[in-house]
Amino acid sequence: MLPHDKKLALSPVEVEQARDMRNRLSRKAVSDKALGALGTAFFEVCRRLELPPGPTAAADLAAPPAAIVRLAGQADMTLLSRLVAILQQQKQKSPESWPAIVVAGAPQAIISRRLALAGREPPVDQGTA
Repeated sequence: MLPHDKKLALSPVEVEQARDMRNRLSRKAVSDKALGALGTAFFEVCRRLELPPGPTAAADLAAPPAAIVRLAGQADMTLLSRLVAILQQQKQKSPESWPAIVVAGAPQAIISRRLALAGREPPVDQGTA
């Protein structure tokens, strides 16, 4: 296990939930409706990982998925919560954009960074994100 802040630790059950959600998001969904339901589950898992949606600015809603992936690579908990809020608002305001967000890997990047902050996985190389 990597050195980490003990306040950011996750239980084995939380780690399993996070990895399972990331794996599900990385597989092709049967339909957009199924992917939408998986998105709802993603936000619930984020809450369990102590990543409730944080405050955002109106300009944040225009953040493209690639920028979210890039930001998540080195984010702290505050920024991760903000990124969760951006994704949640984008999904609510424009549900048809959710599949592209998932394909770009934005929710997966947030989960990966949270696991890294907990010391459960090595940090994702920002150059490959």
